Amino acid sequence: MTDAYIIDALRTPRAKRKGKFSSVHPVDLLTYPLNEIVKRNKLDPKEIEDVAIGCVTQAGEQAWCIARASILAAGWPISIPGVTINRLCGSGQQSTNFIASSIMAGTYDLAISGGVEHMTRAPMFSDTGGEESPLLKKNHPDLVNQGLAAELLARYFKLERDEIDEYAARSQTLANKAQKNGKFKKSLIEVAYKDEEGNNLTLNEDDNIRATTTKETLSQLNPVFREDGFLTAGNSSAIVDGAASILLSNEDKIKEFNLKPRARVVASAVVGSDPLIMLSGPIEASKSVLKKANLSLADIDLWEINEAFSPVVLATMNTLEINPDIVNVNGGAIALGHPLGATGAMLIGTALDELEERQKKYALITMCIGLGMGIATIIERV
Repeated sequence: MTDAYIIDALRTPRAKRKGKFSSVHPVDLLTYPLNEIVKRNKLDPKEIEDVAIGCVTQAGEQAWCIARASILAAGWPISIPGVTINRLCGSGQQSTNFIASSIMAGTYDLAISGGVEHMTRAPMFSDTGGEESPLLKKNHPDLVNQGLAAELLARYFKLERDEIDEYAARSQTLANKAQKNGKFKKSLIEVAYKDEEGNNLTLNEDDNIRATTTKETLSQLNPVFREDGFLTAGNSSAIVDGAASILLSNEDKIKEFNLKPRARVVASAVVGSDPLIMLSGPIEASKSVLKKANLSLADIDLWEINEAFSPVVLATMNTLEINPDIVNVNGGAIALGHPLGATGAMLIGTALDELEERQKKYALITMCIGLGMGIATIIERV
């Protein structure tokens, strides 16, 4: 079995819903990280064997295999195939795990993973509808939406509103500090858009961060999922638009094209978890990937735990006894936003950049997933 290396990881800014990317078609949005990653690494696109893209809401403008559509829209050779993957919120991370596994197995030599979610033009849940499955209802009659699941999660892990808001304020503070210090610039690419007056402009930074947020301001927000709840718009992930790409290769192609690997994919894992509380998957997924990698919690230098909701991160940190100082050190989805199918690929890039910044070795990236799943990846800086 060969090693799978991450050569590069790029992403668009995360743009507020109904904001700057409103004029950009989802297919076109994905062409930005696709084109830039081959340009930055001086590759001819014809050398790419496959493109696997995570996308959750595969409806409307994001339907009919957005991966392949974006390859064609980018002007790449028609010989390059594409596949669109839906493991709900874990889709962008799953696309990367699949490509890495295929390289390890010898099926691919050089391929791209990534994700896209235009939550303005393909709104969340616009791919749902129809009759509820009778068998699903019979076997799991108590299933709830993710917001209510987050409320159940908070109660199951005995979390309080005060600490949930405190964590959310931390996310805003750290993301604002990271942006001011240029922590995201290594991976960020510029995207052109038109404003409401039709002017041609560009966005080159995340625009959802609320720098003045405090625990006190968050405490004033009303719960949104149940009247006696803990979850508000301020301690849940923000809805944004964005896309990302990751270039992966084996050693042979690294030598052939004089590429510079930045990290090795050590191990990946995916698990099923309780579909009622739904969001506890990162706990078992992290345990599983550590076992596969033959590593311990003490070996991990940095964690990216997706901030779908504050309780997800708190429950994972508390249960696994992770040092909070190495978790989501540049903020997360509460501040930056969670473009569903793209987030996993974005988190891998964020972890990679920070490993290089700190000259550390291992990062573990993990996400909760709807209907009760968890996904995890360990990367090693090289």
